Amino acid sequence: MNDSADACPQLQQELILLVTGDAPRSRRARQNLARALEQLDLGDIATREVDLVADPAQTLAYGIFATPALLRPGPNGQADVLYGDLSEREMLERFLAQQ
Repeated sequence: MNDSADACPQLQQELILLVTGDAPRSRRARQNLARALEQLDLGDIATREVDLVADPAQTLAYGIFATPALLRPGPNGQADVLYGDLSEREMLERFLAQQ
């Protein structure tokens, strides 16, 4: 287990990964998120994937302007968003650690 896991408390919320089909950046985002969740021992966090190619109306529903995007819905209806392929490990860890 990575020592960084101590810095990431268990999240109660769902994570939503918005992707565009099987595009290279979407594939990398899936892999990077799965790897980070596993290495940080956060594998029990509920994650859902939304493919904007298959369901483009979700772009408006989530207010997303670029993909891939990782969303963490907040209790007040607003979501925290991290854009990109999630390859910047420190940034992803900070995002996962936020509550």
